[in-house]
Amino acid sequence: MKQQTSNIETEKVEKKGEWKLFVFLTVFLFPILATVSVFGYGFVIWMSHILFGLPTH
Repeated sequence: MKQQTSNIETEKVEKKGEWKLFVFLTVFLFPILATVSVFGYGFVIWMSHILFGLPTH
């Protein structure tokens, strides 16, 4: 009986941890990664314009 109770408690702890991870990923990590990647791409384009000049036709 004690084994079954500990399994239920373990599942509750795992679900709580999964929920915290989901919130962390969706609220913090993915928006930060998206912003950094857009800024990084813009920086690369900006530096290429400085080094090689504007694109011509």
